[in-house]
Amino acid sequence: MPRTRRPAVAGLILLALACGLGAPRLRAQETEARLRILPGLGAEYFARTISWDEATRESKLKAVLAVARGELRIDEGFSIGLFAGYGLTNPNGLVFRGLPFSLDYEAGGIGALLIGADIRKAFFQAGDFEFGAAARYERSLASTSELAIRSLNQDGTAEATSSWQRLQVGPFVRYLGYEKFSPFLAVAYDKLWGEFTMAETIAELSGSEAKTVAAKGLFGIVLGTDYEPIPGFRLSGELSAIPYKKLTGGLDMDYGIALRAIFGL
Repeated sequence: MPRTRRPAVAGLILLALACGLGAPRLRAQETEARLRILPGLGAEYFARTISWDEATRESKLKAVLAVARGELRIDEGFSIGLFAGYGLTNPNGLVFRGLPFSLDYEAGGIGALLIGADIRKAFFQAGDFEFGAAARYERSLASTSELAIRSLNQDGTAEATSSWQRLQVGPFVRYLGYEKFSPFLAVAYDKLWGEFTMAETIAELSGSEAKTVAAKGLFGIVLGTDYEPIPGFRLSGELSAIPYKKLTGGLDMDYGIALRAIFGL
């Protein structure tokens, strides 16, 4: 990501944290604040259309993620979560032409460690509807996968290195009228960016090329629900849709799904 955009990303995260920590509590039904630390598990899949080569080319970036998380519950409407895990990132379709021999990456997922944090704050309640905001940041750490090149007269090797980051910020509304289900709708600014590097060695020839990529869609909607079948156990599911404009013209949609399980009273 260009350095000039880093302060903007940091500002969005600080703004979300400030809103969560400093906003007044206006819930219609006050509940006793109780600090809790809740463990949990999470899984996510998403496919995002990315642009590269100065936005003149595009391809799909797919990821499958699994994490363990800890959630600090300040009260019933305010929580902060930290998570870490492992993910497979599939950048099939990236083409590297700045190498001794051009490579079209089609080798599938690259495994890497994943870390992140999220925050959710409910600001007020009107009838059975709760209004609030949430922010999430996750980062797939740099990881390298070695590839064998055997399609030429001389065998060689290549090393693919991937890393990416994702920031989501936006308001949500939740319906509280059901006993065990709490469906919600969110609108999110959803930015994904990263860098993929390919290093190639064939006999005495060697070279490397880096691709800076960015997801084409920036705003989307999230539909989901929390389900608490028994006290102390909560399941959450989300479906996200992010529209984007295709290089060939017209609109298309990227999708994602996320599941979480939280334990503890």
